Amino acid sequence: MKRKILWVLVAVLLVGGLIAYLKSRPEPADTRYSGAYVLHDGLFVFVAPREGRALRFRTMAGESGALWPTGANRFEGGKGWAERGPAYNTFTFEMDASGKPVALVWEQTGLEPRRASIVKLPEQMATFQSGELTLHGKLVMPATPCPCPSVVVVHGSESYSAVEHYAEPYIYAANGFATLVYDKRGTGKSTGKYSQNFRVLAGDVLAAVNWLRDQPGIDANRVHLAGFSQGGWIAPLAAARDANIKSVLIGYGPMVPVTGEDRWGYVYALHEKGFGDEAVAQADQINDVISDIFDLGANRWNELAAMLDESRDEPWFAAVKGSDSLLGMVADSRMPLWMARTYLWWKHGRDNPPFIDRLYDPVPTLAALNSPSYWILGGADSSMPTEWTIEQLEKLQKRGKPIDYLVYPDADHGILRFETGKDGSRTIIGYEPDYFRRQIDWLKRTDL
Repeated sequence: MKRKILWVLVAVLLVGGLIAYLKSRPEPADTRYSGAYVLHDGLFVFVAPREGRALRFRTMAGESGALWPTGANRFEGGKGWAERGPAYNTFTFEMDASGKPVALVWEQTGLEPRRASIVKLPEQMATFQSGELTLHGKLVMPATPCPCPSVVVVHGSESYSAVEHYAEPYIYAANGFATLVYDKRGTGKSTGKYSQNFRVLAGDVLAAVNWLRDQPGIDANRVHLAGFSQGGWIAPLAAARDANIKSVLIGYGPMVPVTGEDRWGYVYALHEKGFGDEAVAQADQINDVISDIFDLGANRWNELAAMLDESRDEPWFAAVKGSDSLLGMVADSRMPLWMARTYLWWKHGRDNPPFIDRLYDPVPTLAALNSPSYWILGGADSSMPTEWTIEQLEKLQKRGKPIDYLVYPDADHGILRFETGKDGSRTIIGYEPDYFRRQIDWLKRTDL
């Protein structure tokens, strides 16, 4: 009897675990509607998955929004970038007999409905090798005659599938550039272990470039790279290894080591809450110890514990809790340091190559790069230190390096416009109006 009860309990636990897994598993992205559409006035509208069955749209004029399914081929979303309601945008897709979209009707509160026809951009799913790994990609070709210039999109830090979610292939292809996007290792349908090691990922970029150059209709001498956020570390590193890269476009990427970006997380939080240089200096002292432990393997755990105990009642300490930084995580964590030490060793202590090189300095890489680069930055970026990046870019400009940059003073990370609430929170309302056009214009100038 006891054995039967035991087996019943085991079965219940297994079934319960399976149900929990199925409920927590991300819903597959709905890619049926992905593509470029064009309105009667020539404005492009780009559609790609947001998450699960939800979609996100973008226009060349910077307008953007999220959409959720409300009926057969019908989606609605609120006015902001992530609000579900009240409904402001409604997209109804017209499908052909095979279930593929041919057009969409865009209804927007206060405006007459507008119809946009699908732009026929040939797509090719692909796989290619990077060492022992197989990477999964998608090549989107322009509707114009080729051979064509091309862009390889360099994945950011996200762990989701770029092939399914990125809209950039349609943005660039609709404007004349063949575009390859691929799932970084350990994401989507690509094999391997997810990593943020820039040198390793730069090798994957070059594998993508080499595959692309061999494809029909591609001008092998006109391959550009476009890297966003973390891709801003990786794309220049890849281009520095390949003298034939035509140009490098960087969106909201950093020109500081990861440690500098990490420091910006708590510096930004302190400044936003009214603290000055003295508070930053106190936070820096603890952060230096954390960095020695995390980046150099130094045994300063007892020193860290003492510093944390001394600082917990300081007003600035509460301000850094939860900030986008290691210090913010440590300050906000209830995990005992001995447990954090064990977790750190288990999580990254055995990685070879390292999961991430936080001490990698991107300045020497860009200094050695002869391909032109264009940096598009947000002056109100809460994730990346724009001011520190500009300092480095201007130093290299004075040395004659082919570098341009553009700053949108009021844009956050992603070159996103926002409205600030009374509590200081930001509500995203779309991209800067000419952000996509600026990318295309610069790529075309450097492609000559």
